[in-house]
Amino acid sequence: MRICFISHSSGQHGAELALLELLEGLVKLGVSCMVIVPKEGPLISELEHLKIPWEIASYPRWLSRPIGIYYRLARNIISLIRSVQVAKIAKQWNCDIVYSNTSSISVGAFGAWLANKPHVWHLHESGYKMGLKYDLGEFWTARLINSLSAAIIVVSHSLKKYYSQYIPSSKMSLVYQSVTRHNKIEKTYKSNRDNQIFQCLIISSLHPYKGQIEAIKALSELIQKGINIQLLIIGHGWKNFQLELFKQVKEHNLEQYVEFIGYKKNPMEYLQSTDTVLICSQWEAFGRVTIEAMLAGKPVIGSAAGATAELIQDGITGLLYNSGDHLELANKIQYLYENLEERLKIGASARNWADNRFTQERHAKEIFNILEELLKKRNQL
Repeated sequence: MRICFISHSSGQHGAELALLELLEGLVKLGVSCMVIVPKEGPLISELEHLKIPWEIASYPRWLSRPIGIYYRLARNIISLIRSVQVAKIAKQWNCDIVYSNTSSISVGAFGAWLANKPHVWHLHESGYKMGLKYDLGEFWTARLINSLSAAIIVVSHSLKKYYSQYIPSSKMSLVYQSVTRHNKIEKTYKSNRDNQIFQCLIISSLHPYKGQIEAIKALSELIQKGINIQLLIIGHGWKNFQLELFKQVKEHNLEQYVEFIGYKKNPMEYLQSTDTVLICSQWEAFGRVTIEAMLAGKPVIGSAAGATAELIQDGITGLLYNSGDHLELANKIQYLYENLEERLKIGASARNWADNRFTQERHAKEIFNILEELLKKRNQL
């Protein structure tokens, strides 16, 4: 089996890390893989380390913050042109399947159509839920995803439910991704800081839907109660929203209690030493950070929205609160602050569950079975 993967970027964020884990797993199963990327970037060095061949095709995305109609039109024309190059590479490599790793690019689908190859679309996100917009709109994009794919893979029940308004549920296969790339996670609970400040950690892009403001408001409530607490925020993103976060911190007089760390390629050092991890997003398609925190044995407090509610068993592998309710979030944080034994118990349960559920072997095998079945059906035509 020969698979040509199309990556939306050459970075090393959630979808790219999931792709690397999948590539490792498929290669172990005897699959020949190659990857097409849009430009130079850190993903390429990881591909070379795995001995995965790659090519650059320089294509744009069709998902972004809202932009003008002429710019949208221009980049979709460019995508169609680059699809010819993708088709040429797929034919030269003699691949059996073209596999788009996210919904934010269209060149894989159109390239597969031009090359007369079956196309698989792996959906890791919903643009609308992230405050982003597809150039063709959510409805027509989903219609194209459906019509240009022989198989569609989604990463959570929540995402499948969302897309089922446009795509038949029977065509979508749910496969929870693996989480193994940060394999240096030390699986013991640590909280050995000298000052014993209770530390909360958020790892996410700086974006309104990620809920950092909710966490800041919760922190303010706890400080007023005299709780010795600190919030660390790791990530980068929208500049205007970052300024809004600074403003919120100042308005609540929290300058000495909130620390902005910025982007960290590997935030495990901070994850190891924190007391709890907050997932405050209004909606998550999956939630890689949630699983990474669990693998580190950390109790996670998450909003009961999207896939976060699938990943956390309330009171067993973490705590859930109603999204948007910063007072309930504050109560959940205070509960963990006051109950060390419960922190340890929840962290250990979460680690054991995530260890057994989100393995590379399981992830790769489930994807392999989907691809194998697709090729069997195609060969029977």
